[in-house]
Amino acid sequence: MDKRERAERAKQEDLILNKILLWIVGAVVLEALLLLLNQFYNHYTIAQLSIAVALRTALPILALLFAAGCAACIAWTIQSRKKGKQVNFPIALAIFCAALALCCLITWLFPTGIRVLYVAVPVVTVLAMIYYLYQHEFFAISTLCAAGLAGLWLIQNRDGHEALVYTCLVLLAVLLVACAVLAWTLQTHQGTWKKRQLLPANANYVMLYITCGLVAAVLAGAVALGALMVLYAVLVAWLLVMAVYYTVKLM
Repeated sequence: MDKRERAERAKQEDLILNKILLWIVGAVVLEALLLLLNQFYNHYTIAQLSIAVALRTALPILALLFAAGCAACIAWTIQSRKKGKQVNFPIALAIFCAALALCCLITWLFPTGIRVLYVAVPVVTVLAMIYYLYQHEFFAISTLCAAGLAGLWLIQNRDGHEALVYTCLVLLAVLLVACAVLAWTLQTHQGTWKKRQLLPANANYVMLYITCGLVAAVLAGAVALGALMVLYAVLVAWLLVMAVYYTVKLM
């Protein structure tokens, strides 16, 4: 490796480190906001009752405003990219606005929403770190397992929100089919899609297919039997097995 290659590699590593730090900072800020929201929304005192009532009214409005902010940031990103400008900041802002919109919506709809978000925020941050540090096929597997766990939680809390929950499950089913089709396309084209190398030529697509089938089976079982703890354990166990498998592959 010559001097230029070492310098380019160091630059790429610094860029990845900066992105990871940005994700961590965003997660810390979001967790702090969730703690503050929980204090005034779920564990309020008599003196804070008016604040809790105002928050209950404001949360759906805030969700719409943050969603609009996310859309505006996406438009900003597209325009900046066309002009050849840096797009890291508008992308980060779009992700943060989307996260705030989802947090507001989930807190407003589900009584246990904030407790789940306490876990969901660091999970998404870990997924981002996997994307930057591990193989992309492991990132896809981790994301599918996380989506499956989210689907199980939705099924467990579907009472009163059946239409929303089943709509999300349909979207999850579409996601699983799309991932399987994309994996097959990449497999037949040595990991390339539209002339972009998304996965290495030696990627193990069998694990992707198994993950899609496993998540689909677990969600179908949850719809029929309820979100049993054993179903959560199945996805977590598979994710741990895949973590060991892909960690060994890095060595």
